[in-house]
Amino acid sequence: MIYDARILPAGAVLRAQVCVIGSGAGGSAAALVMAEAGLDVLVLEAGDFYSPDDMTQREQQMLPRLYWDSAGRTTIDRQVRIHQGKGVGGSTLHNLNLCKRIPTPLLEQWARERHLSHLPLATWAALYQETEALLQVSAVAGEHWNRHNRLLQQGTEALHWRGGGLKHNRSGCVGSGFCEIGCAFDAKNNAAKVMLPRIIAAKGRVLTCAQAVRIRHDGSAVSGLDLRAVDPISGEPGARLRVEAPCIVVAASATATPALLLRSEVPDLSQKTGRTLRIHPAVVAAGEFAEPVDAWKGIPQTYECTEFLRFGDDRGRPGDPDRLWIVSAFGHPMGVATMLPGSGAIHRAGMTRYNHLAVLTAMLHDETEGRVEPAGDLGLRIDYRPNAADQAQLRAGSRRIAQLLLAAGAQRVWIPQREPVQIQTAAQLDAAEQIDLGQAGLTAVHPMASCPMSDDPRAGPCDSRGKHHGLHGLWVSDGSLFPTSIGGPPQLSIYSLGLHVGRQVVAAR
Repeated sequence: MIYDARILPAGAVLRAQVCVIGSGAGGSAAALVMAEAGLDVLVLEAGDFYSPDDMTQREQQMLPRLYWDSAGRTTIDRQVRIHQGKGVGGSTLHNLNLCKRIPTPLLEQWARERHLSHLPLATWAALYQETEALLQVSAVAGEHWNRHNRLLQQGTEALHWRGGGLKHNRSGCVGSGFCEIGCAFDAKNNAAKVMLPRIIAAKGRVLTCAQAVRIRHDGSAVSGLDLRAVDPISGEPGARLRVEAPCIVVAASATATPALLLRSEVPDLSQKTGRTLRIHPAVVAAGEFAEPVDAWKGIPQTYECTEFLRFGDDRGRPGDPDRLWIVSAFGHPMGVATMLPGSGAIHRAGMTRYNHLAVLTAMLHDETEGRVEPAGDLGLRIDYRPNAADQAQLRAGSRRIAQLLLAAGAQRVWIPQREPVQIQTAAQLDAAEQIDLGQAGLTAVHPMASCPMSDDPRAGPCDSRGKHHGLHGLWVSDGSLFPTSIGGPPQLSIYSLGLHVGRQVVAAR
């Protein structure tokens, strides 16, 4: 059953064998495994439940419903905008369905450096195979690539760079292009569509509009948690409630998970909780083409350029731009309007060319360690300032995406700044690398690695089962567990970790 916390009386106490905090990829996968194993599972979700009929394809309605802070969440210095999802299904409601495995060299590095005895390569491979079948992951056929992605392919091939098609977890897609604000056609094989019905069928419960405040524990074991009923859009708190459960699985995201653990004063010998955040910060550039691009039509992000994304022994020389993942990145009208340079008549003129724009983004496989801290009972603060090496990579990324757009035939390229950079020829590309990152409108959609797993409790708060070293009965099941960033979309790996953690919880009981 799905319940709304706002209808419960103040002081109400709920009981379960396992309480899962968060209903995104990691939380839903873990809940599915545990519920189908016969455990009494209660899932908490701070957002609301939305059916495909509720996906109105209107930015002003869907952004507040599906994104924390109405898609306006930023780092404390407001230099990076961080998009994170809410609602039953979490970020899987609004993401673009990209599915990639973590590259083998990176998994080998983790195993070597983090002593992940419960996650050998063979276990990862089996989890990926299972998750891909569960979500019906498949390559997007070339005939379904829109012109936006074809332009990226065209630029990549013209420069003789490395690239290729991407895999998605979608079926029955009509190419409406509204993926980022929810699918009205129920074509996303996401947590809400795939996991939720099975959780409910196995007698699992989901409590919406319920935000965890503190985990209750005696310093050695958990006993439950305190929570508040909240308005799913404004976040305004309501009644105080409580859950009694001997097992807590935290899957609240790589920002909310460490914030909750720190607020709850969960012991951590490693002192890593909330101190190793990676976010895949990204720069963008827009190319204006003579012929219409109509970038909002069709399936987004079906092609990638990986010329500058390397791992392990494939890494380039020091200083080379070798940590950049390049894909298309277009926004709906309101989103584009906030990034388009100029004001007044200049801005209006730019918007009249909306259907002639193609936008590319270079996401960084970052090494900067950001920090997350709780702010009051329900909030959090994110402090992330790219280090010198990551700044150099981002500037190189700005040049590379401008170069790609020109190679694809763009008449001019815009790089958003307060004083926008305009490039029309290859001779002007140096300007793309001189951007002020403080004005570049950096965005991030992949927070991770804030509770890095290690079987050594001195190196990370959780082991390779997802079990917290500090408290009996406490587990983590989201992208927080990654030891580093991964250089690509994380959802497939988070689902896979959720299945893994769920099974470890069942085995431990």
